[in-house]
Amino acid sequence: MKKTSALLLTGAMMASLLAGCGEKPKEEQAAAGAGNAKQVNLKVYTWLSEETAHWSKIMPEFNKDYPNIKVDVNILSSKDDAHEAMKKLDLAAASGQQMDVIMLNDSTGYTQRVNAGMLAPLDDFLKTDGIDYDSEYKATTQINGKYYALPGRLLTWFVMLNKQKLDEAGLAVPKEWTWDEFMDYSKKLTKGEGPSKQYGTYFHNWMQYITLAMVNNPENNRIVTADGKVEINNDRIRKSLQIANQVQNVDKTAHSYADVISQKLTYRNEYFGGKAAIIPTGNWMITEAAGSETIPAKFVSVFAPYPKFSKDDPNGQTLATIDYIGVAASSKNPKEAYEFTRWFTTKGILASEAMISSWTKADLNKMIDGLIKTGKNPEMVDKASLEYVMNSAKPVKIVAPPAYISDAEKRYTSEVEKFLLDKVDLETTIKNAEKAVTDVVNTNK
Repeated sequence: MKKTSALLLTGAMMASLLAGCGEKPKEEQAAAGAGNAKQVNLKVYTWLSEETAHWSKIMPEFNKDYPNIKVDVNILSSKDDAHEAMKKLDLAAASGQQMDVIMLNDSTGYTQRVNAGMLAPLDDFLKTDGIDYDSEYKATTQINGKYYALPGRLLTWFVMLNKQKLDEAGLAVPKEWTWDEFMDYSKKLTKGEGPSKQYGTYFHNWMQYITLAMVNNPENNRIVTADGKVEINNDRIRKSLQIANQVQNVDKTAHSYADVISQKLTYRNEYFGGKAAIIPTGNWMITEAAGSETIPAKFVSVFAPYPKFSKDDPNGQTLATIDYIGVAASSKNPKEAYEFTRWFTTKGILASEAMISSWTKADLNKMIDGLIKTGKNPEMVDKASLEYVMNSAKPVKIVAPPAYISDAEKRYTSEVEKFLLDKVDLETTIKNAEKAVTDVVNTNK
């Protein structure tokens, strides 16, 4: 969930992809014919580390199905740092290095690179395979009527809670709650003062924490819609900013925004260090809740659904993002690159036993079991509450945003920071943020 860098591409590095690549056998026939197929070398560029993706498990399984395709996995960051990885990816593309499969971590980076011509459309391959996209995947990757990627991991959000802290405060694990009730829990879980203070919650300096209630809108859940409409002057954005201000500045049940920035706080250390009792976060934290080499699990984590904007909202509606896996437009072996992409987004993620798949045919409970057992202390994950939350989750609609969304979000964040640093009031913030984002939209028309 880390931020992507600014795009560093140049037009000279792009080559067009011929859509007609010959008759591709159906997926179930691919392995049977692979032995007689030509030997092909692919280069895959990914920001997912071995620790996160378990490439050492994935690749032997791929080689069984496609012995004719040799894959060189280029891991662009050893720490899953998407910011660092996207810089390296763009530099590799600009220098004309061989690229066949590209993995991107969010919709912003995906849209930017589609518009820059880095990814090839997959529609002809999907048609040849007879694949009904909407019945195969839980999230769309379509831009301007074309598919330039297939979805990899499905990352949904929930609230992770320290069971020991809940028990000490006499609080039950919520199965349905609003943001107001979340803030009430945060107050009840906050105690002490000074360096040893236990905070009820922790809000990081990500965009997600200043649009929390916007996520509860199942359709238009970003500050700019796909068609360029600005969505800031509304009750859900107001509520989002009120939540952040309430916990950080009024109730002081979370570190202030100033502290988060100046002290360079990290959400993992705050939660696993016992400094914050509950934290809104994503399902990539399941394995970490079971303990890792770097951060051992010292207490049981329980899980609650993403809170609701209104008590009348559907329970379980939650923020959702996906990874995007696509074929490089410059690939000399687009057919084989597509075969790897399709395989990875179906069988590959399941083989890793370390990720939640966007594939509709994947068994969610088996994936949860895989994530838990990957940890060093699986007994520290409350499986019952986790299964309830994951199975009841209703991911909001994922739509590729405009290419300029990164600039729009930076302008929005800049205005919100003034509010959280107590420099301007809420309504002034809404007005200024709306104008700033509208200027970005108008500039890009």
